[in-house]
Amino acid sequence: MAEGDMTIVGSDSHFKGELTFDSTAKINGKFDGQINGKGELLVTNNALCKADVNVGAAQVDGKVEGNLTAKDTIKLNANGSVKGDITAAKMAMAEGSSFYGMCAVGPDAPGGAKPAPAPQGGQQPPKK
Repeated sequence: MAEGDMTIVGSDSHFKGELTFDSTAKINGKFDGQINGKGELLVTNNALCKADVNVGAAQVDGKVEGNLTAKDTIKLNANGSVKGDITAAKMAMAEGSSFYGMCAVGPDAPGGAKPAPAPQGGQQPPKK
């Protein structure tokens, strides 16, 4: 990934408002508001993100306070913390991470990626 394709909120920054991105966004500092993105959100170790988040995927090493929704995977790494509801197609939680809220994970979760439908063909399996 080229560095020009990443949105970064620096470690000495405090951003308030709405963030929208297509590729990747990395929160190193503090963010208050709402985040919407097609790509991956990275919340680093010392970051604090007070926001409702709707993204393609998320990796949390810092703190998220708000609802977190991902079309694909949410990864809570060892120092990651989420206080809010999680909705995702897949989720991974490392030992040491924390989560307080309700959780809906799987292809049928609202906002989760739906599996491709089975092909509809006219062929029947061979009879034995």
